[in-house]
Amino acid sequence: MRRCLPVLAVLAGLLATAGLARAHGLLIPEEKSLPPLAMLNHKVSITIEDQVAVTKVEQTFRNHTDRNLEATYVFPVPKGAAVDKFRMAVNGADVKGELVEADKARQIYTSIVRRTQDPGLLEYLGDRLFQLKVFPIAPRSDQKVTLSYTSVADRAADLVEYVYPLKTDGKATATLETFGIEAVIKSQHAVQNVYSPTHAIAVKRQSDKQVTVVFERSQGLLDKDFQLFYQLGDKDVGLTALTHRPISTEPGYFLLMVTPKVEMKKEFQVPRDMVLVLDTSGSMRENGKLDQAKKALNYCLNSLDKGDRFALLNFATTVNRYRDGLLDASSEQVDQAKKWVANLDAVGGTAINDALAAALELRSKDEGRTFTIVFFTDGQPTIGETNIDKILKNTFAKNTTSTRIFPFGVGDDVNASFLDQLAEGTRAASTYVRPQEDIEVKVSALYSKISHPVLANLKIAPTNEVSFSEVYPAQLPDLFHGQQLIVFGRFTGKGASALRLTGTVGKETKEFAYDLNFPDKTNDAHGFVEEIWARRKVGYLLDQIRANGEKPELKNEVIALAKKYGITTPYTSWLIVPDGPAPVVTQHPKKPHPATPPGPLGGVGFGGGGFNGGSGGVTAAGLAPQDGKGGTKPQSVATYAQAVNGATGGQMAGRAQFESGKFLAAPKDPGKDDAERKTLQSAADKFYAYENVREALAKRKQSEVQAGKLGVDLAVQMNCLRNQSQVEFTALRQVNGRNCLEVGGVWIDESFTPKTEFVTVKAQSDAYFRILELQPKVKEVFRLGNYLVWLTPSGKALIVDAGEGKEKLSDDEIKTLFVAKK
Repeated sequence: MRRCLPVLAVLAGLLATAGLARAHGLLIPEEKSLPPLAMLNHKVSITIEDQVAVTKVEQTFRNHTDRNLEATYVFPVPKGAAVDKFRMAVNGADVKGELVEADKARQIYTSIVRRTQDPGLLEYLGDRLFQLKVFPIAPRSDQKVTLSYTSVADRAADLVEYVYPLKTDGKATATLETFGIEAVIKSQHAVQNVYSPTHAIAVKRQSDKQVTVVFERSQGLLDKDFQLFYQLGDKDVGLTALTHRPISTEPGYFLLMVTPKVEMKKEFQVPRDMVLVLDTSGSMRENGKLDQAKKALNYCLNSLDKGDRFALLNFATTVNRYRDGLLDASSEQVDQAKKWVANLDAVGGTAINDALAAALELRSKDEGRTFTIVFFTDGQPTIGETNIDKILKNTFAKNTTSTRIFPFGVGDDVNASFLDQLAEGTRAASTYVRPQEDIEVKVSALYSKISHPVLANLKIAPTNEVSFSEVYPAQLPDLFHGQQLIVFGRFTGKGASALRLTGTVGKETKEFAYDLNFPDKTNDAHGFVEEIWARRKVGYLLDQIRANGEKPELKNEVIALAKKYGITTPYTSWLIVPDGPAPVVTQHPKKPHPATPPGPLGGVGFGGGGFNGGSGGVTAAGLAPQDGKGGTKPQSVATYAQAVNGATGGQMAGRAQFESGKFLAAPKDPGKDDAERKTLQSAADKFYAYENVREALAKRKQSEVQAGKLGVDLAVQMNCLRNQSQVEFTALRQVNGRNCLEVGGVWIDESFTPKTEFVTVKAQSDAYFRILELQPKVKEVFRLGNYLVWLTPSGKALIVDAGEGKEKLSDDEIKTLFVAKK
C-alpha cells in the first residue's frame, strides 16, 4: 500500500449506525425512562399461495434490567395490506392483541417518536398497527413474541408484489444476533421470475409452481422494507419488466428479468463440450495454489453429465493435452483424467496465448453442442506472445463460433483487465480467487450456474414506437437453467410494445414475444430501477477507463453519476459506506468510543460518527465539542453545517476529513469487537484501493490498475457494480427532490451555504410534529435523523436539531416555508 490518507473512514460513526439496525416490531416498556428493549432474533416465515400471504413473525427481546417489566409490543401493518385475521402469542401462549386503525395508530407512532427521539417510525404514519400488552417480562431474561397475519399480496396483471415492513430505526432494534426470512410461493400457474430489489435472496425452485426464497444474515443491518416481486406465466422462458419514468419528457428506465422454466422441454436440453485449461507455471507452487486448482478440476470432472464431452490441457512454457480431441464423460474416462490431474507439477513460464489457441482448436464442427472453456491462471503471459492486446485480438479472431471462455484468476499476480476483457468478449464471466480463499468454492459456485445452457446469443428488442439504449450488460450473456438474467436499460417512446427475445438452442433459433406497456410517466414505486441502472453504468464506464485510460468525458460522467446516486468510485471514495454486521448484543452494552481526528474545519469538531443523524437520543458526533476549544455544549447544527459547506472543498472535503481518523484508529480500539474491526478494515481496504487507483489513473500509470493486487481489487469492485441487482445503503440521499450528504452524523443539503436563511426546529417538538401534520411528505426528510439541514421550496433552510431550536411555529410560518420561491 503506497499511502495512508487521513481522508478515510466511513466508519466508527457508521458502526454507530450499524448499531441502529432496522427491524420490526418494538417492545416498549411502560417505564418512560427506559428505551425499547433490545432485539436478539427476528425470524419471518411467509407462505404465499395464489396471492394470499400468511406471514409469521418471531422476535426475541432482552430485558437487561434487574426488575420485572410491563411493556407494549407494536408492529406496523404493511401499507395496503388487506389483513383479515391475525394471531399473537407470548412464549407460545396465545394472547389477545389489537388491530389499531390508522388515526389512533398515528398517535401511538408519534408518541413513540417523541419518547425515543427516533424518527424512524415516521415511515409508517398513516398506517395501521398491531398492539398487545406483555407482562411480566422477567429481569435479565429473554421474551419471545410471535405474530401471524393473513393478507392479500398486490397484483398488477401477472406481477405480484409482497412487502414486509422493516424500515424503522430505534434502540429497540439496535442489535441483532440473526435475522432471517423464508418465503414459500405456491401458485396454480407457473412462478417464473422472482426478484428482490432490497435483499440478496437465494431462490430454490422445487417445481414450476413452487419456489422457496431465503434471506438470512447474522447481525444484519436492516435499513429497508423487504420487497419481493414474482411473475406468473406459462412460457418456456418467462420475462418480467419493471419500469420507472419520473419525467415524461425524458427517457425512462427499465429492468427485465428473464428466467427459464424448471421443467424444460427436451428441445432446450443441449449436450455440451467443456475444455478445462490449467496454468502449471512455476508460480502455481506457491501457497498451495496447484493443489487447490487440482481440486477445482476434479470438481468440474465429477460434475459432468451423461452425454457431455470434455478435454484437459495444462500449460507452462509449452501446452500439453491430456488426450487429443474430446472424450465422452464416462466414469472410466473421468477416473483416468483425474489421475492425470493428480500427477501435474508446476514448473516453467506462462504461455497464455498458445494455451487459448490450443483450447479453441478442440471445438468440433457439431453446432448442436455448446462449447465452453474454463481457464485457470495465476499470472501474466511470459512465453510466446506477451502483448495483452494482441492475445485478445488473436483469441477473438480464432473464436468464430461463439465459444464461451470463463477465466479464473488465481491470486493477485494476474492481469485482471485482460481476464475481464477475455470474458466480456466471449459473453462469459471472470472470477477471482484471492489469497486465502478456497478456489473449489468459487469454481463450484460458477459451475452450478453455467452447467445447463438454455439459450445462447441472446438479443432483446422492443417494437412499435419504443426503443432501448444504454443497456447493461452491454452484451447479454447466455441463459442457463436455474438461473435468472437481469437486464437494466433506458427506453424512449411509450405505449404497447411486443418485446422480442431471440436466442439459439444448438443449431436452431428460438423467438419469444411478450406484450408490455411502457408508460409515459410513473410514480416512485419502482425508483430503485433508476438507481441500480446508474450503478451498472458506472461499472461499465470505469471498465472503459481501466482498459483504455482516463478521458475527461468518461471521468466527468462517472463523477456526475456517482454524486447523483451516492456511488463509491475511485473519484468519490469519500462516499464509501461499510457493509457489515451490527455488534452483538451483550448484557452490558458498550458505550461508544468517539475519536477526534486532527485538523478541524474552521473550528468545527470532527469526532466519532453517527450515520443515523443522531437518532435515538444520540448526539451526532460531528457536533461534539472539540478538545481544547472550551465548553462541553455540542455545537448547533446550523453552525456546523455553515462551517462544513463553507469550507474549501465543501461537503466532500468535510466528509472526508471527518471520516479520516476512524479507519486508522479502529484496529487498535479496544472498544470494538472483532466484527466491528473486520468491517472497518474491509471498508478501509476498499477506500485505500480506490485512492490508489485514482492516483495511478491521474499519473497515467495504466498497468497499475490492470494487473497485480490493485488490478484485482478494482476488478472485484467493478464486477460488483456491473452486476448490481439490489439497492445499497448510501451516504448521499435524495429526499423530496433535494440531495443531502451525511457528514459527521448530520445530513446537510448540498445547496446550503453560510448565507442561506434558515429556521431551526427542535426535534420531536410541537413545531416538528405540526410540520408533519401540515406537510406529510416531510416525513421522508425527518426520517434521516434528528440532525439535518434541508432546503424548503421557499429557498429557506429547515434545520432540525435535537439540542436546540424553536418548539412552536404558527401555521402561517410553516406554510411560508413550503411556498415555492418565485
